[in-house]
Amino acid sequence: MKINIKSLVSALIATLIMLTFFVVKTLGVFDIITHTQSVDVFEYFSVIFFIPFFFYLAWQIYTNTRREKVGRKALQDILDDSCLVLRADADGKINFVNELYCKTSGYKPHELLGKPFNSLGCTKKHGEEFWDNAIQTTVEYKSIWQEVVTNMHKDQRCYIVNTWMMAEFDENGKHIGFLSVSQDITELMDSLDMVDKKSKEVENVISAIDKSNAVIEFFPYGNIITANQNFLDLMGYSLDELEDQHHSIFVDEKTKLSKSYDNFWKSLREGKFRTGEFTRYKKNGDTVYIQGTYNPIMGENGKLEKVLKVVTDITDSVVQKQEIERKNAYLEHAAKILRHDMHSGINTYIPRGLSSLKRRITDEKVKELRLQSPMKMLEEGLKHAQRVYNGVKEFTNLVKKDAVLEKEFLDLNKILEEYLSSTSYKSQVTIDELPTLEVNEPLFCTAIDNLIR
Repeated sequence: MKINIKSLVSALIATLIMLTFFVVKTLGVFDIITHTQSVDVFEYFSVIFFIPFFFYLAWQIYTNTRREKVGRKALQDILDDSCLVLRADADGKINFVNELYCKTSGYKPHELLGKPFNSLGCTKKHGEEFWDNAIQTTVEYKSIWQEVVTNMHKDQRCYIVNTWMMAEFDENGKHIGFLSVSQDITELMDSLDMVDKKSKEVENVISAIDKSNAVIEFFPYGNIITANQNFLDLMGYSLDELEDQHHSIFVDEKTKLSKSYDNFWKSLREGKFRTGEFTRYKKNGDTVYIQGTYNPIMGENGKLEKVLKVVTDITDSVVQKQEIERKNAYLEHAAKILRHDMHSGINTYIPRGLSSLKRRITDEKVKELRLQSPMKMLEEGLKHAQRVYNGVKEFTNLVKKDAVLEKEFLDLNKILEEYLSSTSYKSQVTIDELPTLEVNEPLFCTAIDNLIR
């Protein structure tokens, strides 16, 4: 019971008055002092002064007792609303469970009363030794036992509670029962399990990255912290050779002294992610092409702690690309020569020669020499050669960088009939009904011609 200063002073004054009263009264009874009117007055006023202090103290005791009772009731209400409360007798038989305990376990109160307090514990998780320790801690050592307990719900699913248990004793120190207060932490434990699972997944991802990629870490200003074996093998260095060196040992002198290189590291210190293809140089001076990602790792204060760089060696693909571009340049040049030479022969010299021949040979001479069929073959052959040239021209144009094939919607029956009309195998080809599609006419007709041949 808590007593304030006023109550303490009142108690001291009341005690002093009563002590004085009893001393004077005792001295009078034994005739040590003479019983006079002054003594009676003193005794009267002692009683008068004692009464208000007595009633004040009585009121304070009543008020404090009532306040403590209300406080205990409020505490009990809080426990009932927020915790699973269980009481058991000295033999461990349940004699009380609150509503939240029943709601969490799925049992009705009458289904639990009389059962051992550990009857809901999961036997796969907790054996006899576990509960023996609870009894020993609470009864023998008179301490509070606290453990995370896995209980079995009525529908046979597990739930987890954080449990505090104490033994209760009477005024003579005799053990009379147990009090258990628990909190359901199933969702919390599931969340922790999920966090742990995710953490392991992240560790596995990092491990996979480390095994399959070259990885290096830098301080905010570019000095090397560490690098994995893949990176060391790629660049030809040992870890001792790289530690505390600056990233600039991997770039050429021009890049190292450039403003863009300074801005590159400045942007990383600002937390900006960088990715791209980069040219770097090995210890022996060989060029290596990499696909790299620079990942700023920020601390809780929002400042850059380090930069994690993940590297993929793309040297082979870059070299192959460069070789393809070089060959494409040769092919484009060769295509230009081919188109020029074919154009000169098919569209200039042969047409002019045929036209000149027709002017010099009269119709009578053609009939006389029976040249009608050869002349027709020359004309039809020229037309076919010109169509073939158009296909070759369109095809060789595709060699150009960023070339786009020109197409238009055409009647496939019509263009194939016209194209095949000059061929010697026209009579052997049957064309069914074809749709109108978006095609490049010369290439389409040339492809069909080659397919037939």
